[in-house]
Amino acid sequence: MERRTFIKSMSGVLAVATSVGTVSTALAKDKLVSVAEFGLKPNSRDDSIPALRKALAYCKQNPGTTLIFPRGRYDFWYTLADQDFYYLSNNDDGIKPVAFPLTGFKNVTVDGQGSRFVFHGGMVPAIVRGSKGITLKNFSIDWDVPFNCEGIIEAVNKKQSYVDVRIKKGYRYKVENNRFIFVGEGFENPVIKNLLEFDTKKEEQAFMARDNFQREIQPVTSEVKPGVIRMKTKFNTWPTVGNTLLIMQEKREWPAFAIQDTDNTWIEDVTIHHSGAMGVIAQRANGVKLERLQVRPRENSGRIVSTTVDATHFVNCRGHIILKDCLFQGQIDDGTNIHGMYGRVAKIHDRHTATFELVHYQQLGIDIFEADSKVNFSDQALNVFHNNEIASTVRKDAKYWTVTFKQPLAKALKVDDVLDNLTWQPDYVMISGSRFMRNRARGALVSVPSKVIIEDNYFHTPGMGIKIGSGGLKWYESGPVTSVEIRNNVFDNCNYAKDAAPIDIVPGRSKTETLPFHQNINIHQNEFRVFNGRVLTASRTHGVNFVNNTIIKSDAYPAKPSRFAPLQVDRSTQFVHTDNDFIGFPKDKKLVSINEDNNKRKTGKNGVEVETS
Repeated sequence: MERRTFIKSMSGVLAVATSVGTVSTALAKDKLVSVAEFGLKPNSRDDSIPALRKALAYCKQNPGTTLIFPRGRYDFWYTLADQDFYYLSNNDDGIKPVAFPLTGFKNVTVDGQGSRFVFHGGMVPAIVRGSKGITLKNFSIDWDVPFNCEGIIEAVNKKQSYVDVRIKKGYRYKVENNRFIFVGEGFENPVIKNLLEFDTKKEEQAFMARDNFQREIQPVTSEVKPGVIRMKTKFNTWPTVGNTLLIMQEKREWPAFAIQDTDNTWIEDVTIHHSGAMGVIAQRANGVKLERLQVRPRENSGRIVSTTVDATHFVNCRGHIILKDCLFQGQIDDGTNIHGMYGRVAKIHDRHTATFELVHYQQLGIDIFEADSKVNFSDQALNVFHNNEIASTVRKDAKYWTVTFKQPLAKALKVDDVLDNLTWQPDYVMISGSRFMRNRARGALVSVPSKVIIEDNYFHTPGMGIKIGSGGLKWYESGPVTSVEIRNNVFDNCNYAKDAAPIDIVPGRSKTETLPFHQNINIHQNEFRVFNGRVLTASRTHGVNFVNNTIIKSDAYPAKPSRFAPLQVDRSTQFVHTDNDFIGFPKDKKLVSINEDNNKRKTGKNGVEVETS
């Protein structure tokens, strides 16, 4: 089968090959090429795209080249950028202008030498696709006009159900027909996804502030005076005057970096100040290293938000995934999420053949059905019952694949069971020396059956610091863990916007199944500072060792008594807890609850814990 036939060839890069001869002999000999050789100068505010296209054509024809940007500001407009159709997992697919379309490159380094790359309009700064040995380093990424909107809350009227918001400088909007419209360079978007309150002084999600999704009915909006809008809508939690209201778009179109079908991609000393989707999305990538990657708002910009969803995200990658000495701050979702993807059984044709569906619309087009891949099958409670190997596939469209297997399919297989590709999983995951803070949602989500080490990190997140789960019926994110080390981390008052534990080990799909899903998780030599008394939640897990940890009762946020024990374990086996130091807890406080029916967590239809107020 011809793999990933939906990917079109790039148009435009090779068309400028005749300009390559302008590179000086001295630079070419040293494999160092400056963009100045192609007419690109820093701080000109001119569109960098035409000159960059020539420079990239040279790099593609000369593997091993390092492309250097003399330090300064470089601007990139979407209007002249090369365009192609891209399927980007957990983001929106479509035709995307790309500043650095690195398709089919080999051993190329882009060195910004401390430069600032500023983008204009809807575009993706860099997509690395079908390439080997790519390094991107020493630059920052930002947009002149952000994709979201922030404002300071000036008035709150619960009785009449409205808030007044003074929009911050640098954000563009308009109000038409009582509707708020995002305005950017070359785009308008009339759909608000969410309204969320942030603490202006702390620059983090406000204490226990809930999402206020607006998908069904948009807020009735008027402009009460220039720069101040009134939004009439319902709030799950009413904001406070003086705090910041984040107005979020629905779309996930413009990540900073997309990496797909690659070998050995490194991003070093790069700062992502903003993007209109994820910071880094990697799918079917073999070996990715992020070292000293920072995702955070630019200093003195007045912005609280960096990326509009996850800082980093990895889907069906293999080889090593390394996140070292990174900073993830202000993103409107998780710091990182590392997982596989389930394919749902849609139809069984015979003992060797079945049709599979990619369920979530932001997973379409991702080929998890490659020939010769080893796979397993799980039932609706995520219990594995069958292993096999793919012989061949036929891609129907972006949603459906018909797959033939080398061995007969299990007789127990039925529609709605799921397939997981074990070949496209990491060998090793390391998250070390990194900081997860001041965002919306969680810190690190990991659901892969490989060796995982999470050490020497700092977590200060409104949700869980570390989530080990499975996407269940919504996202169809796969992956039980089999070997996880969580050591020498600091969990500093996580869950200040969600009633949960800093470490949450709970698979989705079933709230009654007792067979283990995850296994072999060692949690030791960590420090937990907790204001709500909760530390660990584990469910359907075999072999959790919680040893030599320090747990300190904190008063950093208002006290929030919990009906749960600090260590809350249910439907699990072989839970070991020794030599832990609980400081500041009442002497009569029950510290551990193991498989006790009288105090189980409340769970929803996917087996996920239901929030309590």
